[in-house]
Amino acid sequence: MTRLLRVAPSRLLGAAIVGLGVAAAVLWGSSRLTWLTATWDTSLRGRVDASATGAATEPVLVPWALLALAAIAGLLATSGWGRRVVGALLVVAGLWVVLQGAGGLAPPAPGALPAVAQVPGRPVGVDVAVAGPILAAIGGLLLGGVGLLMVLAAPVLPRLGARYDAPTEKRPPTADRRPDPDQQLWKALDEGRDPTATPPHATPDPPADRDAGSTPRAPDAGSDRPPRGDGVAG
Repeated sequence: MTRLLRVAPSRLLGAAIVGLGVAAAVLWGSSRLTWLTATWDTSLRGRVDASATGAATEPVLVPWALLALAAIAGLLATSGWGRRVVGALLVVAGLWVVLQGAGGLAPPAPGALPAVAQVPGRPVGVDVAVAGPILAAIGGLLLGGVGLLMVLAAPVLPRLGARYDAPTEKRPPTADRRPDPDQQLWKALDEGRDPTATPPHATPDPPADRDAGSTPRAPDAGSDRPPRGDGVAG
């Protein structure tokens, strides 16, 4: 668990998404493969072979593949205990698929064969193709592994849209960042105020000096004459 938490949360989330996508593809591929072939001795056609795919032998393979795809949306849309619940479901589904894959390695009895593999006649034998069941077991291991990862790392996995959450506090405008006049005008109109009137809390800017280079001088001590600026005749 300690080593797991040392990995970047974004990498854990990416690994979980990729694992679910691969598991869905593996389970769907297993459902398309031939799992078994039964041989029957018939009175009219002699010996007849009838095969069954993974979807016919284990009909839940395709729903499990769809579950893996749906779990991607659940992983991105939930957080905390929601992800733990989704992860627990994946663990259970993964164990179920592993057991189904292991059971598919043994030839079933003629009476337990899928309907597409049964032919009226006398059963001669059943041949099992191990590629399909093994592929299903691999998909189940991927499902269970991603589910366990979601259960253990749910507190640290990033949540979709967390970086786009609106801030809860508004920063007051500073001297370096003055409010936009156009934005203030529309805000005043929305609030029903006159945008041309000076807000009571606002202070007007000081008037600029007529002569930027002139500085008023303080009056001389004992003199009643007002101060005069440089360059102005007395």
